[in-house]
Amino acid sequence: MTDPDNLLIDILSSVFSNLCFIISLLLVILVAACFLGRYIFLTRKLILSTLSALVISIAGSLILSALFPSEEYNVDTAYLVNYAINGIMYVFAFFFYFFAYKEKRFLRAVESVICLYVFSLYISTFSQLTVLYLAGGTAEDFEKIFFDNLATGPYWLAIILLTFILTLALFLIVYFGFYRGKKYYVVGIPYRILFVIWTLMFIVIPFYPAAFPPELLSLDRRYHALSIMYAVGIITLGLIVPVFVLVFSAERTLQARNKYQESYLAAELEYMNQYKKQQTETRAFRHDIKNNLAITSMMLEKGDLDGARTHISDMLGNVSSLSPQFVTGDDMLDIIVSMKADRMEETGIAFTLDGVVDGGLKIRPMDMCSIFANALDNAIEAASSCKSPSISLNIRRTDRFFIIKITNSTSVKVDTDKLMASSGYTSKKDKEHHGFGLMNIRRSVEDYNGVLKAESTDDTFTLSIMMPRPE
Repeated sequence: MTDPDNLLIDILSSVFSNLCFIISLLLVILVAACFLGRYIFLTRKLILSTLSALVISIAGSLILSALFPSEEYNVDTAYLVNYAINGIMYVFAFFFYFFAYKEKRFLRAVESVICLYVFSLYISTFSQLTVLYLAGGTAEDFEKIFFDNLATGPYWLAIILLTFILTLALFLIVYFGFYRGKKYYVVGIPYRILFVIWTLMFIVIPFYPAAFPPELLSLDRRYHALSIMYAVGIITLGLIVPVFVLVFSAERTLQARNKYQESYLAAELEYMNQYKKQQTETRAFRHDIKNNLAITSMMLEKGDLDGARTHISDMLGNVSSLSPQFVTGDDMLDIIVSMKADRMEETGIAFTLDGVVDGGLKIRPMDMCSIFANALDNAIEAASSCKSPSISLNIRRTDRFFIIKITNSTSVKVDTDKLMASSGYTSKKDKEHHGFGLMNIRRSVEDYNGVLKAESTDDTFTLSIMMPRPE
């Protein structure tokens, strides 16, 4: 008959183990979104589907227990049960990731399952050796925990609880510190490689003491030294260092991005000052219009038609100079288009505007800049390398959407699949400061339930921005 205390411990171990798997499942995809620039699509239904892992685990345990009704517990059976259940759980993880990503689903799902496995192994190794240290750190303790009572008993409950606490802590840091606040950063390739190497070293180190012959280092001393190293020293290196690498690289990415945007922000401020100056001149013109009309009336009364014509012509010239050259139907978009049109004129790029967004887009100014200033900057940079550079902005509307297309000439065909993968991809040489524009555009567009698409031919590139019309 099963001891009630052991049964309770086994139940608690199973529950917390499955909760840890679910949190790890979500943690991996949040890291992919916040630090790798992956394009995810997490719905409430998809998140709730993670609870299926509990059902799979419980059903798997019941089925496998039924296959061995009369067999006493042994290590071989424990391994068989664990491998079978884990295999089913990782198959479930694959399909979860497959539906969570919006692009390159199969590749991203495989990538995430591998990351999930490595992370689980990483955090479990840390927890196991920490508990081994607290239990005494001897070869006898090692045998008792990892062979005599594999995956069962109070020691394993402690291991699973520690794993759960650490995984939950990392999840809360990423969710509230980055994902919830929409703080997305693309960690550079060198940092990714460094982190992978560090993780693999952390997993391999526990097997290193076995390389020493018994006459040089006894088993007791090996495992005791190893447990001390993990419990005292590796807690800093194993947890704080990876988090520090992620945060440091994210902050460095943000600093690089901000430095790149400084010139753009300065130009925006200068243009806003010029816009205010034009508004002041417009108000002054309105103030003088009565006097000018009175003078015109006096000339007509005296029969001075030529003087009246000249005076009216001068007034029309002043009106034309005060009138905006480009009218889109949205005041903020007018400012952005006018500023970028000036830059196009300086660089010899032909620009055309067709259509208006009647009633405006009703988008926050910062989001307007994030979408259209970035899009036009990219178009200008691409068109500048062409022999006959040109950019067009075409605005059309349907019953529910405004469709804004920005088309620019290009010297080469753009790989739109790679471009829309949203992983910081850029064809520019200065990769440290580029690769964020399109990612920011898409996220800003999607904040308003819009859609972003890209098309390319051998000599043109078109970015289509579909925004819902204000009701």
